[in-house]
Amino acid sequence: MNGPGPATLIRRGIAAEWTRTTGRSFLWTAAVPLTFVLPLVITFGIAAVAERLATLPGQSYVAKASTTNSVYWVITLSVSVMMVTTAYAHATQWRGQTSDLNAFLFPRSWPVALARWIYYGVITAIMTVVLLVVVMVTLPHQFPQIYGAVDITDSAGIRFLWTVPSYAFAACGVGVAVGSLIRTPSAAVAVLLFWVYVAENAINLLPHGYTLQAYAPFLNAVAATGQEVAFLPRFGRNGSLLYFILIAVTLFVGTAVLPVLIRRISGYRRTTLTRSSTT
Repeated sequence: MNGPGPATLIRRGIAAEWTRTTGRSFLWTAAVPLTFVLPLVITFGIAAVAERLATLPGQSYVAKASTTNSVYWVITLSVSVMMVTTAYAHATQWRGQTSDLNAFLFPRSWPVALARWIYYGVITAIMTVVLLVVVMVTLPHQFPQIYGAVDITDSAGIRFLWTVPSYAFAACGVGVAVGSLIRTPSAAVAVLLFWVYVAENAINLLPHGYTLQAYAPFLNAVAATGQEVAFLPRFGRNGSLLYFILIAVTLFVGTAVLPVLIRRISGYRRTTLTRSSTT
């Protein structure tokens, strides 16, 4: 009797993750609130201070911010929070009774990993769109002296609305990959944070560091969104976003799919050898 196909397992995995996180789970009580609160507090806090300084007597010149420099904290903080949440959730499945239950319900692990990527990726993409709209609509109305030029309908604003959710969705795939490779939740979170905030920014200190940094996945992805940063995307803006997505897919396949295939091939070979030795 054939078991359920991959599509059915993926649907079941999404439903199982929804059930697991419904209610007072870490996702809804900590991760989602942090995803909203951190970038909004920092963005509007900086805007309020800058607006206050701009209105002080004697200010002869005020540097206005453009749309390309309005959503930096949404891109860097909200995506990181949900990416490490995804890694934590996926690494947790390998621990204790959860591991036994997961193995019983989903004998093939890669559909579960893909389901978790889809589940957290969609949630993250939706939240980033909401945050982008809130920030780009609020800034020019509440802080016109500095952010009056911010416009959600200009080319940069429209680009943010599709590139940032795409980056966010792919980043959750990186989180699943790291959670598959490093099966200790706290270690998986630490590795991701070190990678994003330390390794990619400090790699230029190494010999030929600037050449290596040009291929840094997260720096390329942030620059590819259209955010104004001191980093030129190695493959152009659209090419660098595609580069990050390919990195995410490659890591996912290498950590969540290939090990399963290798174990199945090894098991098939052992079975074949056992049968041939008994005949």
